[in-house]
Amino acid sequence: QVLATDMSKHMSLLADLKTMVETKKVTSSGVLLLDNYTDRIQVLRTMVHCADLSNPTKPLGLYREWTRRIMEEFFRQGDRERERGLQISPMCDKHSASIEQSQ
Repeated sequence: QVLATDMSKHMSLLADLKTMVETKKVTSSGVLLLDNYTDRIQVLRTMVHCADLSNPTKPLGLYREWTRRIMEEFFRQGDRERERGLQISPMCDKHSASIEQSQ
């Protein structure tokens, strides 16, 4: 789900996960009991979000390559938005976005 990678949802995703962890049962071995579909989906969304944010934990060369790729994707999106007369999404304007500030 794309929303799991939307950074504008970061704080609410964390708050929802914290609430779930604080209110759920835990087994004697420390395993969180996810007894319904909604909770399982919430954990999966959080895992996708963590994977999306993990690039800076990679070796520097790999980190730089994936940063280049994602910025290229963002800039293509920004170009399409500009062509359609839409407001350009954050980090997608190749004329003003900064890789350093977007990390």
